[in-house]
Amino acid sequence: MNDKRVNQYLILPENGNRKDTKLAVEYDEAQIAELLKQGYVIVNHDDFNKLIGNADGEYLIADDGTVYEKPAPTDAELLAVAKSAKIAELKAERDSKEVEPITYNGNSYDYDDKARERINAAIIALDVQAAQAKATASIDWTTADNQDVKVTANDLRCVIAAVAQRSNALHVAYRAAKEKVEAASDVAEVEAIKLDV
Repeated sequence: MNDKRVNQYLILPENGNRKDTKLAVEYDEAQIAELLKQGYVIVNHDDFNKLIGNADGEYLIADDGTVYEKPAPTDAELLAVAKSAKIAELKAERDSKEVEPITYNGNSYDYDDKARERINAAIIALDVQAAQAKATASIDWTTADNQDVKVTANDLRCVIAAVAQRSNALHVAYRAAKEKVEAASDVAEVEAIKLDV
């Protein structure tokens, strides 16, 4: 144990952050000299506490061991963060709207994963029934608002077609909104962008 180095830390700085940290007390002076040659610096307990977040504000470390307060983000950095967050928000909104109930022929149909499976299975069953009976077959279907309606395979295909049209409109709107986000020149402009469907 190196009593001379109590409450000191060997830190390897990288881009203002700590790439590696060692307790100086665990190394003799020859080992410390070697680590210093490798780019490590020695910091005291107070500076170390700043670097690990135990002080007001955020701090960085320079290659020479100087600990300094992290500068406020630039407008460009804030804009980049806002753009990334807005694009993720718009994409999530688009994806959410793609599985909302869809209206066809005055009725509302669920269109989540389970509903899509049921619709596809019903189309197959109705096609088989129609082929066997040589007539149009129908079944009772419970709509998204709990109404029972008679539907044919063609009705269910039209539901899928309506969803495809809505999905296309959502993707077109998303691409347009994303282009606006990427072209925006300030955070307020980014935050004002909406998914216009």
